Amino acid sequence: MNLPPINTNLGRVLRAMYIGGHMTAGEVRRKAGLHPDTAVTARIRDLRKIGCEVFHYSLTHGTDPRKQIHKYWLRKVPFAMSQALNAEMSRRIAA
Repeated sequence: MNLPPINTNLGRVLRAMYIGGHMTAGEVRRKAGLHPDTAVTARIRDLRKIGCEVFHYSLTHGTDPRKQIHKYWLRKVPFAMSQALNAEMSRRIAA
């Protein structure tokens, strides 16, 4: 499986989630530098289609127990993609 290019929404979402930990869709959007109207959850579904394991869970909102906060966590990335992401990050750090 090839690594999605960094200049695509899917590539930006993958890279943001790869280093970001547990995040809401809004946090992913901000970390990836995407437009507010971008459908992050659709890109998360696309990540699942290319072999990534993305967990979704809900938490009760801190001030309003009737509301839920939905969080996503990129748990596993295919090995070849993981190697490519790590090499890409190493190049960025070295530059």
